[in-house]
Amino acid sequence: MMEQIEVNVAEKGSATRTHTVILSDTDNDLHAIQYVLWLTGLCNRKGEWRKGVQGFRVIHTGDWLNKFNPNPEVLDYLRTLQQTAPPGCSVILLVGNHEVEVLQRAAQGIRSRLSEEQLAFIRQQDVLFVADRILYLHGYPTVNLLTLLWQIQQEGDDPGLFNDRFRKAFYEGRHALFREKEGLELVGDIRHVKQYYLRSGAGEERYGHHVSRLLQELGIDTVIHGHRPNVLIQLDYELQEEIPHIRIINNDNKASLTGFGAAIVDAWGNVRFINPKAMFVLGGEAAFRKKISRVLGIGKQRKSNRLAEGQETVLGTVSRIEC
Repeated sequence: MMEQIEVNVAEKGSATRTHTVILSDTDNDLHAIQYVLWLTGLCNRKGEWRKGVQGFRVIHTGDWLNKFNPNPEVLDYLRTLQQTAPPGCSVILLVGNHEVEVLQRAAQGIRSRLSEEQLAFIRQQDVLFVADRILYLHGYPTVNLLTLLWQIQQEGDDPGLFNDRFRKAFYEGRHALFREKEGLELVGDIRHVKQYYLRSGAGEERYGHHVSRLLQELGIDTVIHGHRPNVLIQLDYELQEEIPHIRIINNDNKASLTGFGAAIVDAWGNVRFINPKAMFVLGGEAAFRKKISRVLGIGKQRKSNRLAEGQETVLGTVSRIEC
């Protein structure tokens, strides 16, 4: 069995991580992003990190921009959020088909509202992220996609470098990535999801079983993606029959229609969804925000930090008196 892939972006500090907040398919909507970060207590109303927050990871699984009219304000906000992440926190921005198509059009000389500096920032972001036995990506994992990961690992390359290969192939070329095109099977490109995983390949093994086997060999038991919404807004244990033994979580929460949405994953793999329906069930915004804050332990973190700051002040005063 192949050694488990660990592809972690360098993160500030050494605080123990407790939760990951996952955004998907916000499609140019800055309010949808900032509202979720405020609901979770990670940021204030202006979208700025709150003091004392530590040990959290924020992941966007792609389509943060609109492919035809990318919003520079959204890009600049996400870049600032990433660069100002507190100790022990990180912001990981994965590209979706929207970001890839923005880059491909730019490579063809088609102008957009984005500057060269902003386009360069998109090129720095990854296609995939793997941590804690979870694969984060924009679309559904295909046999081709996972086979490439497997081959890279077999070649003995640093697993952290596989995103560099994807950048070269997709950001500068014209290959489809998470973009649906009839009759074209490329990496990450599926037109009809269930039918794809029920197809049989070499040796009569179904694609879904092949995907399951490859993921397990890679040390992955959970996949969290966006790209294609379902009637339930968000869905846990998607495609159980088609891809056995793998937990698939669809986090495309139709943010452009519903107003907001996200998922929270804790250190044990438990998932909680954030969406208007969940807020309604819990009794409205205030009750929902209080519940999320309690789940994330945000209040405890702030209280602990305030106590620590107070203790440092008292000890500092005593020290001066003794001198």
